Amino acid sequence: MAIRLSRRKIAAFVVDQLLDGVSPSQPLREVAAYLLATRRTREQDLVVREIEDALAVQGIVVADVTSAHSLDSVMKTEIGKLVGAKSLQLREVVDKSVLGGVRIDVPGKRFDGTMQRKLTALKAKQL
Repeated sequence: MAIRLSRRKIAAFVVDQLLDGVSPSQPLREVAAYLLATRRTREQDLVVREIEDALAVQGIVVADVTSAHSLDSVMKTEIGKLVGAKSLQLREVVDKSVLGGVRIDVPGKRFDGTMQRKLTALKAKQL
């Protein structure tokens, strides 16, 4: 029977491997095998979130960015500065309903500078 490790310890293992230059596929395969062996596959999203949190502490930020249009390289650079990342990995979503602006989700924080949010806030003030 496998030893039950906390999600934080699993994340620390993955981050240590990545910082040592190991290909990401190797520790992630090991974590997936561990989650299967210990019947903890329902925790996969929580483990991923814990890994992203641990990476953010090291200055490697994984950000979910939603905007009405694709981001250019200048905007990506500015987002990196805004979130204080040494290294930035973006998961970009184009959503026409935001109308304009950008919403940035990083571990533990959210910046919503979308026109959709601003219009909703203005509407709420008038009611």
